[in-house]
Amino acid sequence: MAFLRLLERKPDGAIVFRETTSSDVPAYAILSHTWEEEEVLFQDMEANADMSKTVSKAGWRKIEFCARQAAADGLRYFWIDTCCIDKKNAVELSAAINSMFRWYQNATRCYVYLSDVLKAIGVDREIAWKDAFRTSRWFTRGWTLQELIAPRLVDFFSLEGERLGSKLLLETEIHEITGIAKSALRGGALSSFSIRERRSWAERRSTTVEEDEAYCLLGIFDISMALIYGERKEQAFRRLEEEIHKLNKGIDFEQYTVGLSLASFPEAAQFVAREKELSKMHELLHSHGRSSRSSVVLHGLGGIGKTQLAIEYIMRHKEKHTAIFWLNANDEDSLRLSFRDIAQQILMHHPSAGVLCNVDLDGDLDGVVRAVKTWLNFKDNTRWLMIYDNYDNPRTANHADRSVVDVRRYLPESDQGSVIITTRSANVTLGWRLHILMQKHLS
Repeated sequence: MAFLRLLERKPDGAIVFRETTSSDVPAYAILSHTWEEEEVLFQDMEANADMSKTVSKAGWRKIEFCARQAAADGLRYFWIDTCCIDKKNAVELSAAINSMFRWYQNATRCYVYLSDVLKAIGVDREIAWKDAFRTSRWFTRGWTLQELIAPRLVDFFSLEGERLGSKLLLETEIHEITGIAKSALRGGALSSFSIRERRSWAERRSTTVEEDEAYCLLGIFDISMALIYGERKEQAFRRLEEEIHKLNKGIDFEQYTVGLSLASFPEAAQFVAREKELSKMHELLHSHGRSSRSSVVLHGLGGIGKTQLAIEYIMRHKEKHTAIFWLNANDEDSLRLSFRDIAQQILMHHPSAGVLCNVDLDGDLDGVVRAVKTWLNFKDNTRWLMIYDNYDNPRTANHADRSVVDVRRYLPESDQGSVIITTRSANVTLGWRLHILMQKHLS
């Protein structure tokens, strides 16, 4: 790791550099913010700099804020990217960018300074700042992604320096704004999230310099590489993907990707907004990382909108899954035919999928079911989503009726992937239950 240049607030109030080595880094706070006009740079803080000019810069406000807040938290040292890196030194800049994720990760506290959020006074002050919080520019910048994820303790502050809340306290809002799984926000292993999902976290973010759109993801993928400004964004991403491939020892994480086919989806009526249910589904299916299977059961009366809700969820979150398959679970014949459709979809995208190549898709539907389940059980195939629609006749104990269905026979045995079940039955207990109620019509 590159040496870390910190700022130290002296007893007399002076703020000076403190050079450290990897073996003597003291506890420190770290600032996250968006760059604006008149930031204080490295040259403005050097020993021979004219400090009267430095403190007159607009960016000095951030330095004073960080020093003051660090002191309040019992910290003598702090770090700010604007002035703690000599950006005119290409070697230092490259080393710093390759170390940045760890610097944020190792910080005792991280302060997010939101210069476009005011904590206004008045009755509705919380509503006002939360609206501004949701639309803050900070959530749109590439570099702030790792600054959100890497530190354990993150506190958000308004332009006035007033504390808005911690990452934990504002977790739901941050999750809704960014689409980042709560387990990732809580410090879960990033390796448990697919390459595609981690890339998706940055899709709506931008950087001033085009190559930085790739470089700002180095820490997210735990890799290091040389910075070559001027190589263009496409080449930077190409090199990034090569390094990711090397790190993962050649495992092709896209080998299980199957394009979304709407042909197997039922024709649904116009969706009626159910934002609360959609948010809860997303939380249950994605907030726990990928260490085990997540299952949600949508239970309610017929015609109430369970299928439409499942379809809307898919359309909003399809990028989080490598494969999404829809099954008609009304009876066993329909389920087996659904598995045949799935096998055809897989073979269309992966013609050499060995487990499926030699199966008679028309004459051996039970064999098709076994083969598809085997494909879903593969160790690295953890990002699929299966929707078992209309599971209204579940087999229960002492129920000998041959018309009922035991959907457990059609679930992959491995504890991975995600499952949504829609049912009218109150007897389905194969996941988190969401009771879907009739929507009230607004006049």
